[in-house]
Order: sequence, then C-alpha cells, then structure tokens
Amino acid sequence: MDDIKFHLSGLVKEKNEISDFEGPLNLILMLLSKSKVEIKDIQISEICAQYLAYLEQAKELDLEIASEFVQMASHLVYLKTKSLLASSEEVSELKELISSLEQQRAKAQMLSLKTVIPIFSEASEKGLKLFTRQQEIQKVKHSEYSYKHSSAELLIPLLAMFTRELNAKKSQNTQIRRYTPNRIVYGVKEKSREILELLKYYERFELTKMFYTAVSRSEAVATFLSILELCSFGSVLIEESEGELFLKFTGGDTDKILESIEG
Repeated sequence: MDDIKFHLSGLVKEKNEISDFEGPLNLILMLLSKSKVEIKDIQISEICAQYLAYLEQAKELDLEIASEFVQMASHLVYLKTKSLLASSEEVSELKELISSLEQQRAKAQMLSLKTVIPIFSEASEKGLKLFTRQQEIQKVKHSEYSYKHSSAELLIPLLAMFTRELNAKKSQNTQIRRYTPNRIVYGVKEKSREILELLKYYERFELTKMFYTAVSRSEAVATFLSILELCSFGSVLIEESEGELFLKFTGGDTDKILESIEG
C-alpha cells in the first residue's frame, strides 16, 4: 500500500503551490512558511475528509499510516489550542517554529537576490561604458525681426541699396537718349512733406517702393536725404519685417517737423 498524500488546494492561492505532501511535518511547514495560512486557519475537517476518502479506497487498514495521521491531527489541535488560549505565556515550540520559518524566508530571499545580482552587474557595466551628450536647447526662431537699429547703423545698407537700385535702372535702359531735358531740382523739405503725407495715409510704407516712384536722380537723392533727416529727428522709424525695410510715421505736427529741416 502506498503512503498517504494530502492535497491542500483550498488553502493555497497559487497554482504552483498545489502539490502532495508526505508526512505531517512537511505539510505544516509548507503552510506556515508561505505566510499565507496561519495555524488557526488550517481546516482539520478537510484533512479528515481526505483521509476518510483514502481509507474507503484502501483495501486494508495500514496502522502505520493511521497512527501518522492521528499524530499529525493531534499536533495541529495542540498548536491551535496553544495559539488561541496562550495570553502572556510564551510557547517555546511555536517560537522555535516561527524562528525557523523566518530563517527559511530570509534564505529564500537571499537566493532570489543572488539570481538577479549578475543581471544588475552586467547592466551596470554597460551603463558605465556609455556616454550620452546633453540635448542642445534650440532657440525659438521668431518670424518678426526683434532688433532695433539707429539711423546711423542703417545708413550703410541704405546707401548700398540705393546704389543697387540706380544700377538696375541703368541696365534696363538699352537705348541712350541724347537730349537735354529740363532739370528738375527737388528740395529736401518738399520731399519730406510728401513722405510725411504718404506715411500718414498708410500705416507703414515699403522703403524700396519709395525710390521706385522717383522719376529722376534728383528726386531719388531728395528722397534719400529726406528719409535721413526724418529718421534723425525721430519722426520716422525704419523697421524690418521678413527681410523687407518699412518706413513708419511716429506722429507729430507736420509743419513743426518741416521747420526743423533745412532746404
């Protein structure tokens, strides 16, 4: 006749813990070592039912197995009684059992740590060999030109633009007309008045278009000098937006502004 084996599937929660146990001590240690079942929670009736079912299937009674079962059951009853009735008295057997279980638990934790130490060690070595560059902070580009320049700073690029425009007009004239037209001289004050009236009508006016309207070199020069005079007095500002220069009127009385301009 084979040895009796107890099945405690109702007292454990994980599938891999459902197994057969040979002997009462092995059964008790398993239940307590998992820290999921206390002594008072062990159902003696369930173990008795399993044992009676086993006896019905057995052909003859094995006294050795019966005595082993009785010993286990009595030991469980004894431990449950001690745990329920003991108040201030310390149960040495229970303390030794708990101490043994704590040692087994610490040993199991140590073994689990030893299994993952090589993994962390390898990852640490790889991390020490890596060098990452800090992410560069990219400056946000604004579509609008945010810098401000004085009139003196804009004088050189303004002269270069003026020269380029005149050269472009010369290249377009393929035929040279040989006649002497009447010379028209534009005064700076007169041209300044035209520019101010134009800027009052428009919120701002493109600088290059101001020279496109000039029909002669004299008018273009007067336009250039008038813009410089108005910028020096602060009556007109030059702003840049999307690569283009614009003139903007800052306000004020036109007559008073023109009184300060000579010519």
